Amino acid sequence: MTQTTKKLQTETPKNDQKVKAPVSKSAPAKLTKKAMVEKLLKQEDGTTIEEVAEKTGWKDHTIRGHFSTIKKKGMNVISEAKDGKRHYKIQSS
Repeated sequence: MTQTTKKLQTETPKNDQKVKAPVSKSAPAKLTKKAMVEKLLKQEDGTTIEEVAEKTGWKDHTIRGHFSTIKKKGMNVISEAKDGKRHYKIQSS
């Protein structure tokens, strides 16, 4: 009596058969929250902390901390009082 053993074959791609994930060209690049804040700050009228909090979901102290980080990167964030609210914007050179 002979026993036959079946070897389990695991399918792995060979060097010339690399598996590639499909690339979706229709999906736009995701805008990060940090990039969104910089975009808001570059608007003509700037932005308020309340507007940034609404768009990002960040708390006020996080927003002010990020403004500080932007300043450390060499951008000039200025603050102006308009219509009874404090507006922040990146001053263009």
